[in-house]
Amino acid sequence: MSKETEIQKPYILIDNIQISVEDLPEEGQAIFGRIQRETAKKVNQTLDLEATQAAINWFTNRIVMLFKKEGEKERVSKKDEVFTDSKN
Repeated sequence: MSKETEIQKPYILIDNIQISVEDLPEEGQAIFGRIQRETAKKVNQTLDLEATQAAINWFTNRIVMLFKKEGEKERVSKKDEVFTDSKN
């Protein structure tokens, strides 16, 4: 197998030394697996949080747009009232 196609085996850095997970004792390998699962959960939670924030932003922008649109209607309505009153 060439160096370019060599599959990188999982490792952990201990005192700046790259230790292959295979070289860890059984308990160390189990802990490493747990670290990998928790790291994956963290990544998923971060993505979920970003999606939640995007939804909050969208709904916030939508309600602002609706409020401004309603305000426009009220201003137009008041202009019509003033115009109508000035004719009398």
